[in-house]
Amino acid sequence: MTRCLVCLLMMLLSASAALAATAVEWADLKDPASASFDDPFAALSVYDLRSLGTILRLRLRLEEEGIAAETRAGIEQRLRSEEARLVAAGIDVDGLLSQRLEIARKRAAAAMAGNPDVAGREIVITGYVIPVAGPDGRATTGYLVPGAGMCSHMPAPDPNQMIRYSLKTDWEADYVYEPVQLIGTLSLETTSQEITLLDGQIDMLASFQMDVTEARSLDRDTRPEPRNRLFNFFKGRQADDAVRGQ
Repeated sequence: MTRCLVCLLMMLLSASAALAATAVEWADLKDPASASFDDPFAALSVYDLRSLGTILRLRLRLEEEGIAAETRAGIEQRLRSEEARLVAAGIDVDGLLSQRLEIARKRAAAAMAGNPDVAGREIVITGYVIPVAGPDGRATTGYLVPGAGMCSHMPAPDPNQMIRYSLKTDWEADYVYEPVQLIGTLSLETTSQEITLLDGQIDMLASFQMDVTEARSLDRDTRPEPRNRLFNFFKGRQADDAVRGQ
């Protein structure tokens, strides 16, 4: 009876903490001010972007010295063909290419910028954890990402879509990409760390940090045993790396 009351009390406290925290979606982490710029490349199709890249590459190739006349003629012919296709589609090739560096700079800044409105607040957010084991083998830190497989089977998310967390609770992840709900205080602070993941060494660049006071696994009843063993293997590799890094 006493044990049931304790469990009930813990569940009520957990529910109270979740209610007190602000529910945050991943889109809320992006800084609206940095993301609001005119991107002329956004309306282009993948095919058009590829063609634009080909034009830039061919133009740079023609600036090189020592190209044989026959090779140069072939490059010029292909360049005219690519340019004509985009011009016929109403695309300003020269205008776009002249903006590419500035737009790339703005995109990079937008990817890094976190929303200051969520900083310093207690939040609750759901995602997938990438645990990072320390020298003692315990994974009390790690990263929360929006999707399973990010940073290994899929590209890493933008820095403002990654949270480096530090556990202030006894909870610990059972495997890589375990779906969880984290509750804690979020801070806007950029961190960079190289970790060992499934595909080897990965650079983790995050715009946010989070002191986690409560964590809840979302699939406790269905987590697969093989993935647990896989995480144990990588925990060992991470711990070895941490020891060597001391």
